[in-house]
Amino acid sequence: MTPDIWLVAAISVLIGAVAGFAAARILGGKRSTIGRGAVRIDASTVSGRGAFADRAISAGEIIERCPALEVTDRDIGGELLNYVFYGNAEDLRLLAMGYGMLFNHSPQPNVAYYRDDTALGAELVLYALREIRKDEELFYNYGSDWWKTRQS
Repeated sequence: MTPDIWLVAAISVLIGAVAGFAAARILGGKRSTIGRGAVRIDASTVSGRGAFADRAISAGEIIERCPALEVTDRDIGGELLNYVFYGNAEDLRLLAMGYGMLFNHSPQPNVAYYRDDTALGAELVLYALREIRKDEELFYNYGSDWWKTRQS
């Protein structure tokens, strides 16, 4: 009795397809994090999304330079109000691009920022206040004015 070559081929193809599907699910599944440079975005330890060190970061090191659009406070509303920075005047706000708007607040921050007016426009420059360990969440202090405008 000799095995049917077509049956053996069909079983081999089926086993290969199942193994390929399983490998794709294990190795190529959707990532819950995104990242670039020294920063990745993941589920925060305090609220929603947060920024995390994807590698060790030295004290004083620039973590990210975020191009920013300066807009009037009338242009900002709803949830977006929680993600902007104060601009050069009372009624101006900086809308930071990149990961800068996803750093959460801490009264003991490990990150600070300053505005840099470049030839291409405003940038928000985020830098390390101290040594930051890989996988540590990155925080800056939102400041008392930010909290005063959100008290009920």
